Amino acid sequence: MKTFVTYLLIFCFAWCAFGQAQDPQLKKLLERNVPCLFEGTGIKLDTAHYALNRNVSYSYSYYYPKYYKEIWPKEEVIGEVRKVSNAYIDTITYLSPDKQASFKVFAGQVVPFPLAKRRGIKAGDIIAVEKAIDDYIKVIKAGKDKELGKVKITSLCKGVKGYNFSIGVKANKDNTQYLYKIIVAELPATGELIFSHFLYQYPSDTKEKYAALGTTLANEFKADE
Repeated sequence: MKTFVTYLLIFCFAWCAFGQAQDPQLKKLLERNVPCLFEGTGIKLDTAHYALNRNVSYSYSYYYPKYYKEIWPKEEVIGEVRKVSNAYIDTITYLSPDKQASFKVFAGQVVPFPLAKRRGIKAGDIIAVEKAIDDYIKVIKAGKDKELGKVKITSLCKGVKGYNFSIGVKANKDNTQYLYKIIVAELPATGELIFSHFLYQYPSDTKEKYAALGTTLANEFKADE
């Protein structure tokens, strides 16, 4: 019986793979590879001063300066249970020693998606995710993003590699410059796709000190592989 079940599973996986291979629209979508990078001068991330952090739960990785202060949100816990449920409770913020530049990393919305390794993917699944990306871009442009708000956007790009997407935004408001990057990657356990966010900001008059660092850190914020 176990042997039969094993063969049945192998057949199902093979059939899903065959179906994907036969769908020209799906093949075309999966072969897309359009980068979305922030332009500008960068810096070398010397491991003596910068460290890599991988968040396997939310499928992203990023570098952070070791000399920045790490800040986690406070939460009230009673009997090991959170008293208030907060969607941003996993937000982590890094603050420069002079408190002028900072960046935060946090997870956002989840998009339904089939677990690729088991059930296969259809073209419609990728199209639905891309629609969610395009809808989010509209939210940003309308000034309704919870973190960025109403700003002057100086550049915006959309990246795609297979079914992983990214959004890159350069913007400013008053005396503050923003680098905002959103990546959409697969959750390891469920196969769903999750929006993960990186928001870097610094005063415009400190550009020489913080712009190159921000460009590098934003470009290094990636889906964990």
